[in-house]
Order: sequence, then structure tokens, then C-alpha cells
Amino acid sequence: MSKKIELAIEVAKIHHEWQVRKDGKPYITHPLRVAKYLEKYDFPEDAIIAAILHDTCEDTDLNSLNINELFWTRVGFIINALSKNKKPKKNKKLKKEFKDNDKNKKVTNLENYKNYKEYIDYRFHLYINRLYTWIIAEPWIFFIKISDQIDNLSDMVAFDLEKKLRKIEEVEKYFLPIYEKCENIFSFDEKYVKLHKIFIKELKKTIKQANLIINN
Repeated sequence: MSKKIELAIEVAKIHHEWQVRKDGKPYITHPLRVAKYLEKYDFPEDAIIAAILHDTCEDTDLNSLNINELFWTRVGFIINALSKNKKPKKNKKLKKEFKDNDKNKKVTNLENYKNYKEYIDYRFHLYINRLYTWIIAEPWIFFIKISDQIDNLSDMVAFDLEKKLRKIEEVEKYFLPIYEKCENIFSFDEKYVKLHKIFIKELKKTIKQANLIINN
């Protein structure tokens, strides 16, 4: 293991230290599994580092500028592209403002949205619409994102039924069509074309297994 990868693991452990997965396990187990999946297919060091840190800019106080200082700008760009805008779901003030808006009171944030859910839906669709462009700019984003979703769909034991169904639908209905289009992006590199087929096949297999578990 290189010094850079060791540093990435240390940074991820520090910034995810307070977080746990839904099943109570330390959050760091997730990005390490995602990185392991990429290692299996001999991805370069920077791709592994980006996989290890892929949730830090979205879920912690770390930002892409911090990443750039520690690692290459390419790594910072990938992590920034993979990150949705920070979710305010635990922000009680923001939720209160939405409630006040329903009562025709003035709000200071996101006043163009009717309710909190509408804002979250907007963020999701904005992210989806930008994803294909990001992958054109940096193919590693595709492989890290799919690896992330494969791991998440394989680790939904602690989710309630409604959330399991929603997660599966998101990947199958919104992400998968974009991923399948990406084959054209990878036509310049035979290795990426082969990996694209492997990763798509693995994602579809994981979706099928997740559906089987729910239905049984």
C-alpha cells in the first residue's frame, strides 16, 4: 500500500469518525469496500484515493480545496463531481422555514420551493442531469459511482422496506440509463469498454439480488 493511499485512509477515518452506517458499523467500512472493488480491477492510485474519500466532501466538513492540498487536483475534481450539495436534512432551522412558508410567512432560504421534499428532489435531479457530463470529463467518476451503488445496494439490511424500494428505483430508473449510454464515452479505450460491460453487469446483478431479497 502506497503512502498516499495510507494518507487517504487516515483522512477518511478522521473525517468519518463520528458517522456510522445504518447497521451501526463505522462509516469508514463503506468507502474502503468501494476502493477495494476498484483495486480488484487494477485502477490507478488516484482512482483508489478518490474512492476512499468519495463521501468526505458531501458528508463531512472537508471540501475539494482541502483534497487538492493533500492530493492531486484530479482527485479533488472527482470527489467534487461525486458530491451532491450538502444535505440540510438535519438542519432544524431550514425545516422550520419550510413550515413557516406553508403558513405564508417570509423565509430566508430556498423560498422558491414549496416544501422540504421538493428541495431534496430538485437536488437529486440536478445531480442526475450533470452526471453524464462529469463522466465525459473524467471516466473514473463512472466506475467509482457504480462501485458505490453496488456496495450500498448490497448493504441495505437496516433500511425499512420503503427506503429499500426507493434506493433500488433510483438506481434502476435514473442512474442505469445514464450508465448504459456511457459506453460511447469509453470507445477511445478498449480496457474501459470491457470494464464498462463488467461494471454494468455487476450492477444489474446487484439490483436483481436486492429485489429478490425484498420479494422473499
